Amino acid sequence: MRNSHTFIFFIATMLAVVTACGKKNTTEVAVVPPPGADTVVLKKGVLHQKGAALTALCVIPASSLTAEQKVLIATLQGVVAKTSGEQIYIDEGGASSVWKNYLSEKYKIRITNYTSWAELLRHFAPKVSGYVLYNRTKNIRSLTAANSLCGPMNAIAVDASLETAVITAGIKIKKADMRARDEKWIWEHYPATFSRSLAAEQNPAIDHHLRDYITLTNAFTFYDGETPWRVDVLKALQPEAFCFGYGKEEFSMVANAAAAGVVMLPTDLAANLAPLSSVYDEAPLKQQGRTTPAAEQNVHYVTFLLSDGDNVGYDLWSMQQYFSHPLRGTFNMGYTISPSLVDLAPAAMRWYYEKAANTDKGRDFFVAGPSGSGYTFPSKMPAAALDQYVQRLNTFMAKSDLNIVNILDQGALERMDLWDKYLAQPNIDALLYTGYGEAPGGSIRFSANGKPVIEAGDNLWAGLEEEATVISNINARPADPYSRSGYTLVFVHTWTKDMSAISTVIAGLNKNVRVVTPDAFVQLVRKNLGTK
Repeated sequence: MRNSHTFIFFIATMLAVVTACGKKNTTEVAVVPPPGADTVVLKKGVLHQKGAALTALCVIPASSLTAEQKVLIATLQGVVAKTSGEQIYIDEGGASSVWKNYLSEKYKIRITNYTSWAELLRHFAPKVSGYVLYNRTKNIRSLTAANSLCGPMNAIAVDASLETAVITAGIKIKKADMRARDEKWIWEHYPATFSRSLAAEQNPAIDHHLRDYITLTNAFTFYDGETPWRVDVLKALQPEAFCFGYGKEEFSMVANAAAAGVVMLPTDLAANLAPLSSVYDEAPLKQQGRTTPAAEQNVHYVTFLLSDGDNVGYDLWSMQQYFSHPLRGTFNMGYTISPSLVDLAPAAMRWYYEKAANTDKGRDFFVAGPSGSGYTFPSKMPAAALDQYVQRLNTFMAKSDLNIVNILDQGALERMDLWDKYLAQPNIDALLYTGYGEAPGGSIRFSANGKPVIEAGDNLWAGLEEEATVISNINARPADPYSRSGYTLVFVHTWTKDMSAISTVIAGLNKNVRVVTPDAFVQLVRKNLGTK
């Protein structure tokens, strides 16, 4: 169980909440799409849709925008990114500024700064067909309904408080009035309107995050909790569909989606996905920290793996802050990261790989977050859906230079029928298993082709295992690389333990304990235990 999985990291730094996805109900009578429905066909990466090739950014600071102005500008981002290389970027500072600057330096993206949302709207007014009206104060779900229609109507979402100003800025056509509506009304009246490859479950209390990508991709948007209606929405999506955003309760959110053959992609707090996805970079992504470990006798091997990298919002914010810790690079470390960044934010993934530590003092190594290119419980997916998912994951792994997958599931450690499907893929060399709400057992087992499934041996997690406990547990285990008990995978809870905590554990370990990167750990397990 990841108590803080999506909710906590932005609460401490900016406004936050959560969301996910949806799609049209095939049981409804087909309805003609709304007048002037968008017909732009977007390019795709490995799987996810992308905006027009990025050439320039019009940047506006988030601090200059009110909540409803953020919604407006985010939906404008999505409309513009459908067809224009000149796009919009909301700069939130921190990691957000890091990506903006990297786009300028690495990809020579021209930057123009704006301080007025109205000026920005006037600049892009020719790209906009009109506006969809909502009133979040009187009906919070009217925003959810409006956001759904922005993409198909090529329109921006406008709160009632901004309507006059928007008309003054030159956007005079009201495409729809959702002030008294919600997403269920949209689902009933416009079932033929939305993308079938994704939907978005987005908390209506969130302002700009993800709303640009929702608009770009014509994603149906909802936020209903884990209800039968939500299941109907997910079942109406096509095979290989993803549900973006985040739901109200983690386990049931993921379990319900998995049972419908849909993979969750936590993105509810991901900003600027429209422009970030619009980077097209054919240069191969390459990890720097790969190494071939030297064989040693009478040692115990340990590797540390940081949690929550499946969350794209986390990858684009909190992980960058974690990565900036002064102790990074002073020891070997593993990080989970989403392979979907290959499509959604390739520049950010390249930044991590370029900045990764790669010296004898310490190396950084990346592993695909649970449970692959999105968050799912493989044990709850239909067999055919899982087959299709792991085959596509194999392509993501190659494109992102990843070769190990972190699996998060519950009560499924023994399910080698599932793990054999993953490990049959040529670009997946090992699985690192972390049980949802389960005590770590440290077991190691092998697929028929000799690839290992390695269970976490300890959780460095406040309230579960503190530093002293992890130190004591590891030091008590045998220094025997030819025994399964000679290896410990430590899963680090990113929300409660930082680099200082990991450094404290390492400092307390016996001299015959070796801390290695996850790739070296897997190589040693296969070499020393694979024939046993």
